[in-house]
Amino acid sequence: MEIDIEEIVIKRLSEEHLSKDEEKCFEEWYQNPVNQEYYRDLIKIRSGLIASQAGEKINKGLAWNKVRPVRKIFRMRVLLKYAALVVLPLCVGFFLLTRESKREKVIFADVMVQPGKKQAVLTLSTGQQVVLADTIVHVNEKGISISNFPDKELVYKQVADTLKTKEVYNTVTVPRGGEYKLTLSDGTTVWLNSDSYIRYPVAFSGDTRWVELEGEAYFEVAKNAGKSFIVKMNDYNVRVTGTQFNVRNYSNENLATTLVEGGVQIERKGRVDKLKPGQQAVLEGSEICIRTVNVEEQVAWRNGVFSFSQCRLENIMEELARWYDVDVFYMNQQVKNYHFSAWFKRSSSINEVISILEKTQKISLDLKGRILTVKDISRN
Repeated sequence: MEIDIEEIVIKRLSEEHLSKDEEKCFEEWYQNPVNQEYYRDLIKIRSGLIASQAGEKINKGLAWNKVRPVRKIFRMRVLLKYAALVVLPLCVGFFLLTRESKREKVIFADVMVQPGKKQAVLTLSTGQQVVLADTIVHVNEKGISISNFPDKELVYKQVADTLKTKEVYNTVTVPRGGEYKLTLSDGTTVWLNSDSYIRYPVAFSGDTRWVELEGEAYFEVAKNAGKSFIVKMNDYNVRVTGTQFNVRNYSNENLATTLVEGGVQIERKGRVDKLKPGQQAVLEGSEICIRTVNVEEQVAWRNGVFSFSQCRLENIMEELARWYDVDVFYMNQQVKNYHFSAWFKRSSSINEVISILEKTQKISLDLKGRILTVKDISRN
């Protein structure tokens, strides 16, 4: 079967899933130093596109009706699908031309890699959007006051009767390199991790309170015995009445629910499983597996730290990639299955993190621009 390396490169930049053959083809292609430089150039182009779009959005933050859809800025797949069709082919030809002629040299200013920070985009029921990192929000929707002043945390408060109003929805989208906290109209507090999305009613009506989630969130649910709180994820629901729990729902990982206190029940295809504090439910294939876990480690991000205990390196690097907004490349595939224990603050610089991981003397980490290359040195 013929494999198109350009298509593979575009898929990797778009964070699409690669088959084993495609992954092998990319790894062989990337071994060439010329190709490594070329790929780093494409990463810089991608970073420049995102920075340009984000800057334009922030400049228009106060003019909500002029802001572009958030998913064109923060949802990487949509942005890069556009970039792949319009920008990348031009850039590919341009770089090939400059390499052949050797007459010109394109210089990019590397973006400084920083730890994540409070940033998100709020989409109101009208479709109006605003970047929450820098803009003060204070609006009313259907009898609910919505504000992020003074603590840059989004808060919904009922200021009028909402019983007779039509149910409308808001969404909050957190990009890679971000996190955000919001309090829903019923008093439930939600902490959103990087690369996450939540959809919820401005005011809860009926006999249930439900939200939809992609990514990771920690919930501290306001008690209401007569109104269950439900987190919906495709055909998988987490139902509670008042408790604290963490849900992790990233597309490339098994869906996991960790109970901190209280009680929750997992509902899927007619089956109900109940969790006790300290337990985690993981969806593995079509089965739900329940196990006892170290809760502090599972929800460490909520307390501003990373805590890994004998975790696969690939899982650790995925976590770091989301928080520091970098792309990880492995020079040796076997290194993904190495296990490490580590603890550090999320406010740590990426260089501090690299230093901690390299102390194992099993791997070396090389950061160039936003590409973090991992190499196995344990066999040297």
